[in-house]
Amino acid sequence: MSDVTEVYNRCGSCRHFRVEYTDRLMRTMGTCQGRPGHPTAAAHEFGCPEYHLDRQRLMPGTSVPADADVSPYQREQQRRSQFVQDARRHAPPTRSRPARDRDDDAPAPKLREIPLDFTTDEGETMDRDALKSILSEVLDEALGLSDVPMHPRYRGGTVIVRPANPELASKELDVDVLFRKVVSIRDKLRVLEQKVNASNLDGQDKVQLQTYVTGCYGSLTSFNFLFKDRDDGFSGAGGD
Repeated sequence: MSDVTEVYNRCGSCRHFRVEYTDRLMRTMGTCQGRPGHPTAAAHEFGCPEYHLDRQRLMPGTSVPADADVSPYQREQQRRSQFVQDARRHAPPTRSRPARDRDDDAPAPKLREIPLDFTTDEGETMDRDALKSILSEVLDEALGLSDVPMHPRYRGGTVIVRPANPELASKELDVDVLFRKVVSIRDKLRVLEQKVNASNLDGQDKVQLQTYVTGCYGSLTSFNFLFKDRDDGFSGAGGD
């Protein structure tokens, strides 16, 4: 069976897509080598975070972005890395203490050695790797970039949207992709809420914007069943 050509960000133009057959609605179906848990895909489906462009399958005349050769997942990782670098670059400089006058012959002060292990208040020992992991989680949480676990019950599942007309094609979406989009919306709402709270708006405008954000949280509580930890989900006006 000959290969297909598709527009950008469709499974048919992804290098992971392998053509298998054509269904009764003349849709090109195949398998996805990038999603072992759910390999069945249609050529016209939107690309997932692991989408990698195959320019030989790209439909002639299709416009592509400048970073088309980078997958959405890699693009998101680069954006996060650039965000952290910019935050460090614009951080206020630390003040250095003026050097004390001393004789040239005086021995240089010894640097205090930093231990490889740290002891918590409970007496437990924490190594550098554990401390770095905690600091990384705190930084990601502050920037709205935390890795939220999905409920294992729905991992690898599929959301199917069927029209009322049985002659129309249904739409399938991986639950993993849906969960990533929901978490992305949640993270962006948290960043927006922080910016509103830190803004110089007057009290009435700030309260109104906060009400809109809270309303968005309340509308998205329907997706809380996807979260492994319910505290990671959404809470509206009736929540904490």
